Amino acid sequence: METEKRVEEGNVNNNGEDCCGYCYETVDYMIDPRVLPCCHVFCLPCLQADLLKNKILECHVCKRSLEDVEVNQLEKVEKLVLSDSTEDDSPPLYCDICKAEQELAITFCVDCGKKMCLKHDEHHDEYQKLFARYEHKKVSEEEYKAAPGRYEVQHCSKHKEEELKKACINCMKTFCYGCDTEKKCSAIKDSAHELEEISDLSEKFKGQLSKVMNQLSSKVADVYSLEQETSARRQEVNNKTNEMNEQIDRVLEEQIAMLKQKATLLKEQVKVYREESDAAVGEFIETLHKRKAALSSLWKMSNKALTNKHDVDIIQSYKKMMEEILTAANMELGNCQLPVGKMLIATEESTSLRLQLQDSIPQRLDLQIKEKKPVGHCASVLCVSSQSLLCGKNSSISMLDSTDFKTVILLSNSSNVNGVAPHKQGYLAFHWENSKNYIVLYSKQLKFLMLFGEFFRSTDKYSQLCTVQGKVVAVDPDEKRLNVYNEKGEFMFHTKLVNDKRPWGVQGTPDGNVLISDFGGGCVRKYRLVAGSERPVWVSHSILAPVGIAVDLSGLIFVASYSGKRIYVLSPEGVKLKELTHPMLQSVEEVYDIAISGDKVNLACGTKGVLQFKMMFDALVH
Repeated sequence: METEKRVEEGNVNNNGEDCCGYCYETVDYMIDPRVLPCCHVFCLPCLQADLLKNKILECHVCKRSLEDVEVNQLEKVEKLVLSDSTEDDSPPLYCDICKAEQELAITFCVDCGKKMCLKHDEHHDEYQKLFARYEHKKVSEEEYKAAPGRYEVQHCSKHKEEELKKACINCMKTFCYGCDTEKKCSAIKDSAHELEEISDLSEKFKGQLSKVMNQLSSKVADVYSLEQETSARRQEVNNKTNEMNEQIDRVLEEQIAMLKQKATLLKEQVKVYREESDAAVGEFIETLHKRKAALSSLWKMSNKALTNKHDVDIIQSYKKMMEEILTAANMELGNCQLPVGKMLIATEESTSLRLQLQDSIPQRLDLQIKEKKPVGHCASVLCVSSQSLLCGKNSSISMLDSTDFKTVILLSNSSNVNGVAPHKQGYLAFHWENSKNYIVLYSKQLKFLMLFGEFFRSTDKYSQLCTVQGKVVAVDPDEKRLNVYNEKGEFMFHTKLVNDKRPWGVQGTPDGNVLISDFGGGCVRKYRLVAGSERPVWVSHSILAPVGIAVDLSGLIFVASYSGKRIYVLSPEGVKLKELTHPMLQSVEEVYDIAISGDKVNLACGTKGVLQFKMMFDALVH
């Protein structure tokens, strides 16, 4: 009868009280019977034990299981049980005002510096309405628990009972209302303190720090992107070496057994090439990992300071934090320098394996794209990425999509742009106008940022510039020297070009030196980038009218000929390896500059605009 009564009346004991349908105990923490489909009452501990341990919810009174419960009802019960089962490990907060019996605090008054229970919170509000000169700031118990140090009252070191209220925006000193603020500011000579409320100034600094942290986030993304690109390049090398090994095996099967030793030696050469490439990529990725970890650590530390530190601490550490974040955000990442590429070629020897591994050198050019309706006179070109080209012309600077040569950004100007180079803030352009060269720094959106440097000229206008390991190098043909600036545009030193008749193009090398094309002398020279007169490291002769120079990631040097209708390929030591040409080049009267991106060659061809070729490799394995 008792059980039937529980079923019919919903778990009511003999005293007329609700009791749990599981344990039949009367407890305070009952689940509302309307939540459950069978309308029986259960205590929270029993529901938690049943659902969390057995993963089954069944009414012990009517034996109704979860299979009979609608989905929306089940989610409601599960959310109620599971959410209430999570416990807060942090110690409880008690009211600072209660004397006899401590009550749990529900709010914290920032201005009073007190934690208050419900009763004293109401008294506090009533007092505020009647007597307070300004409204006190209160936060919930949860907010206070998250960062208690942020809400502690900071007192003046001179006036112990006074709270710090104002700060100077120049020297970052903090003051209470009792401090003498008429003294001169230490940050600006003979100037008074410029005071603001600490809370207002802290909010302003938080906003500024958040903005530069966005730059830090962007730099982390750049590191990740570069890491992915470099890994992909390693995979390309691995795929290429796998193809080489497969080709070796196919040829080896056609040979007699006595030639296996030669094949093994050849595989060893491929293995060395692969190991050298892997080592270069591995070292570069390790550097990227370290930089990414440092950037992420700085970001987390800065974010923690913004969210947890007191306003006074933020003000006092603002300059140091800002300097560290900006330094990290402007860090140069560089590129991975792989060893010179390799390829397999067939030999004429009848007693050999008839395969040989040699440096990968392009054998011919294949035309890819040309500008359909070029505008202006194109004298310089730069590969910004695999998808973008920056072109300098006689009346504009333009960003082109390298896949179809459509203009993405156009900046019109009145002067000739004879050289373009990358910079960590954007791009550098080498202008010539009224017998004067000047270097201008533009943003990545081609917005003017600053004037870098300038010098007068008396001869023709053409010469170029480049960037190498944090330095900007510009050719001065009149004085036959290089003008070298730092990344801020400050002049550093001159390097005299000994024996150069008419220097034109300049390009940095992976080892921090520069290559100079001598248009008048018909050669290319490599110089160490130091102050004063300098003898070349090496000279490559018999190059007809050399102008622009480019270096690929493996160190191969490509030199454009102004009127020779060809491209010279040099080894990193200056040895001439190949001359590349194409029927389209025979119709081009002038070539001024060259840029390399992967296997693509881009040429600045004056009124013909930009031409793009693909380098082809006549080898068994490409």
